[in-house]
This record gives sequence, C-alpha cells and structure tokens, in this order.
Amino acid sequence: MRSRAPSPVKSLTVACVLAAGLSALPTGCAGGPGAGSPVPGPPPVLLDQQGFDAALRRAAGDFRWPADHRPDLDRLSRNSAPRGTDAAPAGSERIILEIANSCAWYLSWAAAHDRADAAAAAAALQVLEEVLPTYGPQDPDGRRFAEEAAAGARAGDGSLARQFTEANCDGAITWAGSGTAAAADGPGGAP
Repeated sequence: MRSRAPSPVKSLTVACVLAAGLSALPTGCAGGPGAGSPVPGPPPVLLDQQGFDAALRRAAGDFRWPADHRPDLDRLSRNSAPRGTDAAPAGSERIILEIANSCAWYLSWAAAHDRADAAAAAAALQVLEEVLPTYGPQDPDGRRFAEEAAAGARAGDGSLARQFTEANCDGAITWAGSGTAAAADGPGGAP
C-alpha cells in the first residue's frame, strides 16, 4: 500500500490564521510545575498591516529566489497582511515567505525540467532537497511532504511539486516582472 503524502497548506490566509492561532496557545511542560499555565515571559509581538508589510519586505531579502520567480511583494503583502484593526504575530511573515519561496523553487524546477535545462533543474533540485525541508521545523508533515516532493523531482516526477503549487501558489502569488515571472534574481541569500 502506497503512503499518501500529507496535503500542503491550502492558502496564504490559512497559514496566517494558523500562525496567529499557534502564537495564542499557552505553553507549558506537561506534568511539570505549572503544567497547563502559560510560561512567564513577554507577550507575543503583534504586527498591524504596516508593521507586517515592513517585516515581510525586510525578511524577503533573507531568502534566495530563483531567477525566474521572485514574488511581487506588494501583492504578497496585500494578500497576507492583517486588515483593519487585526494583527498578526511577528514571524508570520516568514511563514508566508517560506510558502512563496517553496512555490518559486517548485515552479522553477518544473520549468527547467520541462525545457530540459539540466543545470537550472539541478540548481533548483538542490534547494528542494536542502532548503525546503527546513521550513517550519515544528511541522513534521510539512518536512515529510517537502522531502517526498524533492525525491519525486529527483526521479523526474513533479506531481507533488505541482500539487503544492496548485494548492498554494496559483492565484495567490504574482511573480515580479511580466506579472507571472521575474527576469532576474535579486539580492538575498539562502533562507
């Protein structure tokens, strides 16, 4: 019986809601003193729309993006920033960027594979194998999905990469440049 890969996150909004919900959970050690009570410490930092936008733009430079897929940060922020009086926990912008970066590399690998550009496909595959599984270290299902998608890509099967991009990228992320794809890589190191 073949094991079924876990489903990727369904949208950028779901990721923000998940991040907000996780930050609101009390933390404590089961069975230890104060079990079930919040650990004393500073309250979580919350970002309004402007703070989220600024944090997203700062953090985007920390990611390495493929030359053919850099996100339109204006639209990415507009689609994921809190609205009105809502707030998002600091760090949720990194979750959004991890999803966008995953989309960029899966799409870049698929495009290189389709045009038989072995060098570009190998460069993208290296990121699929070494970087994407490190995103969301507290999420073993996400890590497993990224590892299975990379293994499939190595074997020439892009079905999991396509599943991820269909669920998370199509319609949610616009790529800088012609509206869908960027022409050149900008600054930024490996995430």
